[in-house]
Amino acid sequence: MKRAVVAAALVTVGCSSSVSGQPAPQPQPVPANLAYVDTRATGDAVAGVKKAVETAFSYDSAKPDEVTRNEQEYLTGAARAQFDKTFAEVRTTPVTTQTQVLETALAELRPDRAQVLVVAAQHSSRPDGATNQATAVMLLTAVPAKGHWQLQDMNFDPRGQLVSPDGSSLGPASARDTAVAAAHRDGGVLLTVDPQNADAGYDGWEKVAAEPLLTQFRTDRTQTLDHIRKSGTKATFSPNSTAALTDISPDGTRASALLAALVTTTGAQQAERRLPIHLDLVRSGTEWKVSGMKVVAAQGS
Repeated sequence: MKRAVVAAALVTVGCSSSVSGQPAPQPQPVPANLAYVDTRATGDAVAGVKKAVETAFSYDSAKPDEVTRNEQEYLTGAARAQFDKTFAEVRTTPVTTQTQVLETALAELRPDRAQVLVVAAQHSSRPDGATNQATAVMLLTAVPAKGHWQLQDMNFDPRGQLVSPDGSSLGPASARDTAVAAAHRDGGVLLTVDPQNADAGYDGWEKVAAEPLLTQFRTDRTQTLDHIRKSGTKATFSPNSTAALTDISPDGTRASALLAALVTTTGAQQAERRLPIHLDLVRSGTEWKVSGMKVVAAQGS
């Protein structure tokens, strides 16, 4: 909720009655989770966490003093201990590492903490020319300190619902919570593939899709169904997948979300993968649908 609205609510609390002796209107309840409710604080938290990740995890192992300064500035608690353990493994080996945040999704924002779902790409190189690149999905807990945000904890295996919904009558918070639920539910439909029941599965895709994704599905239906049947690969979406919003429009009719999808594929071999999926959502009435989807990946990967 914007600060002006919060201030108005506090003023109202101080009043005991209104004209003609009627009781004063009740103040509008403030949701516990201010993510995408207080837009300014949301932007500050997301930008602060992004800066902390990219600064602390971009380093030259040959410059330990610089690494230590950044660590002290942007890491605390368990996150600092986790970084120390990782850095100790490369400290004696010359390596330069650059970290780029590809996508951020704010799951929770309170005055004393934020939880952010992050997709980050890390590229490392050694003097002998050897390189390595990896992409990770992390749930980061951050706290305000020293005038900015510090990372307090890093969870590299986030699972399940990240935050409990605030309630159905809290305006922007309600729109945020229903959009997150739709991203998880509809994303699960779109990531489920069963060659033995391909037509029904494709019908499900079309049911949760909105334009322009719906037209794309209808155009590609025959070709896609043929590919599904020939591949024989089955994909199952885990309910332990996690989701959070990356954005929502002021009127609550458009949103985007990051879905950290746990998908198990079976065919030639069985494997569970974590896929970072960006979903675009549109709302008509009370119903959210998916208008676009893509895998979040670094350029050239």
